[in-house]
This record gives sequence, structure tokens and C-alpha cells, in this order.
Amino acid sequence: MEPASAFSFNNSEGMCPECEGLGRTNQIDVEELYDRNLSLNEGAITVPGFAVDSWYWQIFTTSGLLDPDRRLRDYSEEEWHSLLHQPVTKVRVGNSNLTYEGLVPKIKRTYLAKEREKMQTGIRAFVDRAVVFSICPECEGTRLNAAAREVKVNGRTITECASMQISDLAAFVREIDDPSVKPLADTLGHTLDSLVEVGLGYLSLDRESGTLSGGEAQRVKMVRHLGSSLSDITYVFDEPTVGLHPHDIERMNTLLLGLRDKGNTVLVVEHKPETIAIADHVVDLGPGAGPTGGTVTYSGDVAGLRASGTLTGRHLDHRARLREEVRTPNGTIPIRGPAPTTCGTCPWTCRWAC
Repeated sequence: MEPASAFSFNNSEGMCPECEGLGRTNQIDVEELYDRNLSLNEGAITVPGFAVDSWYWQIFTTSGLLDPDRRLRDYSEEEWHSLLHQPVTKVRVGNSNLTYEGLVPKIKRTYLAKEREKMQTGIRAFVDRAVVFSICPECEGTRLNAAAREVKVNGRTITECASMQISDLAAFVREIDDPSVKPLADTLGHTLDSLVEVGLGYLSLDRESGTLSGGEAQRVKMVRHLGSSLSDITYVFDEPTVGLHPHDIERMNTLLLGLRDKGNTVLVVEHKPETIAIADHVVDLGPGAGPTGGTVTYSGDVAGLRASGTLTGRHLDHRARLREEVRTPNGTIPIRGPAPTTCGTCPWTCRWAC
């Protein structure tokens, strides 16, 4: 039986050798890395972090492999190779041994190994300008090597399973009845069912974490920790029910209570009455929103909050009423010039696209 690492793109045994488990390849436009008309001492390297007097710049200018006073357009073929593609090399500078590496491999290792969403603003702008990303032609974006992609369970490969909607994958896992893997299948099935319960059944396991919304990411973490054996942990959730259907809020509350019952402290910033109602202790901040808030108006149990007379308490007890009169408008915003259009949804010609 193959080890679990043979089916993980985070390990060398399972990752695609072409893209190193990233699922995409990148091609760097080297002309975006430098200005041919300048020397190194004049700031020829235009990559963020390589400005004159920076640490990386000092390694390039003192390595002895390049002439820092010569303009790049006058470099020899050997110097161009040293500047752009030199592999990791130890160079002696004074009494120190430094590591020299060409621009292209250094950029790939230091910048492109990170997800774009996690890059600093300046680096992200540089990457958008100088790097072209494409789906890896070898693994077609699955990030696994050929051996891992060929293994099948109940007629499906791991890449097919990862691309399935989680609710469908949970049903598929329940059909695995081999006694040798039953404990593993039961654990996986429980995790998948928990994801469905918190309203994430529409996701797939091959979805990149950076594409998840804040609420989705919080719920994924919650399910992961619910299956952990850790206790005595403090969890902080910021509006975990945002975007959830009322039916899914009840499921979310069950998970929050499950984390608490495992011996953990669970702090939740929330506005939904259904979630406030399950709290052991409530801290109400107000009395209003924005600049009129920031004061602790109540601290205690939910029953006390309902009787407290605060805006939140009155809302929970359904005593807050709508305004009897609507606000008087201060002005209007005219919209001029939209061309009449037929949207195709209805037979009418109107100024608005349905």
C-alpha cells in the first residue's frame, strides 16, 4: 500500500514534477526585470526588493560575477547567464561566504512560491506585470503526478473525487464498504458531512483556499478543529453565519456548541439573534453603530439581555418597532442617457437591463 504522502501535492512523492504541486506554470518576461540602458550601480534591476543599496543588490554587485559599472546592454553572454539564470552558488565577499542566485530562479523561489493573494501590494503588481501563469500541461491543474492520478477507488481517481461537489463526495464515500479502510472512510465521511451541515456542500476539495470568502474560510477551519483532539483552546469567530440561510445557521450553532463542549472557549462576534440565543455569556456593545458605539451596554446571560432595555435586548424580545415615518430625502441623483434596450427576458423595451 502506498503511503498517504504519495497522494499529496505537498510532498515530493505525490506532486507533479512539472509544476512542483502548484497546478500552474509560470513564464517570466525577463525584459520586465531590468533596464538594459543602466548599470547595476545605476539601478538596472527593476524587481521590487533589488533597489540600489538593498541586500539583494549588494550580493549582485559584490559577487565578482558581474561588472556593476557596465551597462547591461554591453554584457557578454556569460554575464547575462550569471545575471538571469545562475543556479545557487557560494561566492566569497571579503571575509564572508554569500549565496548568489540568478534573477529568474530567485524570483521563482522567493516570490512565485506564494499565492498571489498573500503577496505584498508592490510584489503583486510586479508579478501581474512580469509573469504569465497558465494551467500546468502535465497534470492539467490537478497538482499530482501521473502515478497518483491513475489510482482509483470504486472507479474514481483522486482528482475526480477532489473535483466533485462536497455533498456528492460525501455520498460517494459512504458507498466505500471495504473493511480494511472503514475507519478512514468513516472519519472522512464525518468531516464531509460536517462541511455540508455548515452550508459548504457546494464547494469542492480542489478549490484553492485563497478563493474562499471570509465566512467560508472560518467555517472550514471550524470543521477542521471540531475533528481535532485538542481542547482548552480559545477560538475567535467573526460573524461565521454571514451569508448563511436560516436553516444553515442552526447547523452552525451546533458546531459552535460542539467546540465549546470539547472544553474550549469560543468567542463569537455576531449579530444574528439565532446565534446570540445560544451564548453562555453576552457582551453588548453600543449604544449605536459606528462612532456612536464602543461602550459596553450590557454583560451577562441572554435572559438578562432581553430584559436590559438596550437596543439589542429590545430587538431580541421583538419590542423594537419600525419608524412610523420614512426619512425626508435631501435631494436626488439623476441618471441621464441610458439607451433603451430589450433584455430578452421580457418583450418590453425599457431603459433597464433585467
